[in-house]
Amino acid sequence: MKIHEDRSHMNIDTRWFEKGYAKEDVHSLRLQSLCTEAEAAANKQFYDSHTREEWEQYIRQASLESSAAMKPVMEAIAQDFVCYQYDENIPVSYGSDRWDLYFWCNPFNGAANASERDFSYFTLTFNERQMLEKRRKICQQVLDLLCSRFQEHPNLDVAVQYSIWFDHPKIHDAVERAKPRLHGLRCIQDQKEGKLLLQDGALLFKPKYAKKYTRTLSQSQILSLSWELGVEDGEPDTDAAPVTLPYKKFGATHPIQLQVTSYLNGNLAIQMVTLESGDPEPWATLTVNLPGQRQKDHAFIDTNADSEFPTWLIRHGLAIPTGHTMQSGFCTYPEYRFRANRLQELDPEGYAGYLKNFERRCSA
Repeated sequence: MKIHEDRSHMNIDTRWFEKGYAKEDVHSLRLQSLCTEAEAAANKQFYDSHTREEWEQYIRQASLESSAAMKPVMEAIAQDFVCYQYDENIPVSYGSDRWDLYFWCNPFNGAANASERDFSYFTLTFNERQMLEKRRKICQQVLDLLCSRFQEHPNLDVAVQYSIWFDHPKIHDAVERAKPRLHGLRCIQDQKEGKLLLQDGALLFKPKYAKKYTRTLSQSQILSLSWELGVEDGEPDTDAAPVTLPYKKFGATHPIQLQVTSYLNGNLAIQMVTLESGDPEPWATLTVNLPGQRQKDHAFIDTNADSEFPTWLIRHGLAIPTGHTMQSGFCTYPEYRFRANRLQELDPEGYAGYLKNFERRCSA
């Protein structure tokens, strides 16, 4: 199984996140069956050596087998989560917040039964009527389930598609405060010089030399201008206390702080520190440095120290498995890709130092 993240629909100014006007949200999960390299080679060999009719029959059979192999994945998810449209007997309406995931897949093309589902590709969309934190929690729980039950599935490919959640009340308040401060200031919009005017509660842009033409600015344009022209009224509050994550072990819950650093070869290194006594004390080394150089934010997890590390990482949205492993001695270690924004949030100074060492290694 491989898990990867899709943020292709999140192309906005990062200041929206930094200033607390937007947050990363989860939109959907895309699960599909992909051929391994060996299977792709076998398919090509069959295609080159058989007739078109034999090839079509071969592909049809392969599709049926692929769907059959993926069906247990969806069945396992449906056992733990309310999946709208998967089970028609679920007594919930589409407009409610009582379902967790919206199921969709294609029917088999030319199947004897028109209602026969093709599970080789299906999507699970999160319920927008649920709270943001609940959607995130459900996403992590689904990924946790997949890792615990289907980690060895050779064809399972999972894509987490992200979207943006906007704090509309906060945006509205910030815009209303910014409007009178922007009135009368000069700026550039669409490569045109002009002046900002506040009329009847709306902020307008009047191009230079224009006699009557004005254009009403949107909330996003007003906020962006307030940042560019320096009229915003303060930054989000920051908590100087160290951020900790709960780790259940030995019958107790321990507050764990992550400290990000680098190994001598520039690879990512992460230490776990407990703050139970009030002072930081070493708890465990989360990563292990194996031969070779890792990609940015990638590290092998020391499952020899604690086999529950991977589950904990996924539960807290810290990292996702790449599907790669490496053997050292009698142990096999899985590789994970850490989320840069989470490392930045948990240890900004340590992560900045890691990035400098990584960039120095890449430029060497």
